[in-house]
Amino acid sequence: MKTTNDLMNELKNDVSDERALKEYLKKNTQFSEISSTAFAEYFGKLLKERGFTNGEIERQTGLEHSFCNKMINGKASVTRNNLLALTIAAGLNLDEIEKCLTLTNNGALYPKDSRDAVIIYSINRRLSLAETNSLLYSKGMELLGQTKE
Repeated sequence: MKTTNDLMNELKNDVSDERALKEYLKKNTQFSEISSTAFAEYFGKLLKERGFTNGEIERQTGLEHSFCNKMINGKASVTRNNLLALTIAAGLNLDEIEKCLTLTNNGALYPKDSRDAVIIYSINRRLSLAETNSLLYSKGMELLGQTKE
């Protein structure tokens, strides 16, 4: 599998026109499909271990039923915001959430970012999604799982 540096070098050096860009995207979209499948398998395993159903996660996140199912089953791309909502609702720990972020090509939680620091704090204290969102709201920060992307 190509590294991020390999992909960056290919974009810098080999993609010089729209035709080349089209080929690059065609060749490299497989990574997002693999990531979605890997996330779906990993997240599904964790849900099963914890005895959660998709319906329970949907209710906790407040995300629309079919959209939530598509994300959980790897049929829709998962944004960072919605991924954090799903994983916190499932009660995952910080390491498991970081792995989910990696599998979906989403940025890791960054302790120097105020909002991420609040989220890390919430995860480490095993706060529910509702409690996490309440804390984010009290700090005037964007809530998790509020968008249907």
